[in-house]
Amino acid sequence: MLCHPQERSFNHAICEAVVRTLKARGHTVLFHDLYHEHFDPLLTAVELKRRFSFDEQVQRYSRELAEAGALIFIHPEWWSGPPALLKGWIDRVFRPGVAYDYAGESFLRKAKVPLLAGKRSLILATTDAEAAPGEPPLSRMWKETLGFCGIEEVTFRLLTDMRSRDVTERRGWISQLEGLVAELFPAAG
Repeated sequence: MLCHPQERSFNHAICEAVVRTLKARGHTVLFHDLYHEHFDPLLTAVELKRRFSFDEQVQRYSRELAEAGALIFIHPEWWSGPPALLKGWIDRVFRPGVAYDYAGESFLRKAKVPLLAGKRSLILATTDAEAAPGEPPLSRMWKETLGFCGIEEVTFRLLTDMRSRDVTERRGWISQLEGLVAELFPAAG
C-alpha cells in the first residue's frame, strides 16, 4: 500500500524496490497506490452505522486484507501520523467483521476477536524531521492499530531528515530496505 501524492517521490522509489524484491522472490503482490486509485477516505455516518460498505473499492480492499499473508505500508509521516488518505483507508477497511470483531452474548460485555492474526506487517515511512530518541509516535500508532487486529509481527522503519539526504544516501537506504524485505519475506516455495 503506497500513499504519497507525488509520483516522483522517494516513497515511490521505495515502493518500486519493495515490489521488485518481493516479485523476484516469487511472491504475489497486490499493489495499491491510494492517490492513483482516487480512494475516498470519508467514513460516513451511514456506513459506520451499518457496519458494511457498499463501496466496491472498500469491498475489494477488505477481501484482499482477509486473504493477504502480509501487509506493507509505505508513506510519509505528516504531523506524527500517516497522510489523511491512508488514515481514512484504515478507518474504512479495518472495520468490524474485516479486521476485528466482538463476540459474546447480547447485553453482556463482548470479547474482542482479532481477525488478522497470523499476518505480518512492514511499515516504511519517511519524514523531514531529524531522528529523536525513543519510539516515534507513528510507530506506536501502527503497532497499536495492527496489534488490535491481531497482527503481532510488525516491523517499522522511519527514514529521517529526508530533506538533507543526498542521492548516495537514498540509494543506500533503498539497498538496505531491499535486504530487509528479503530477510522478512523469504523466497516463496
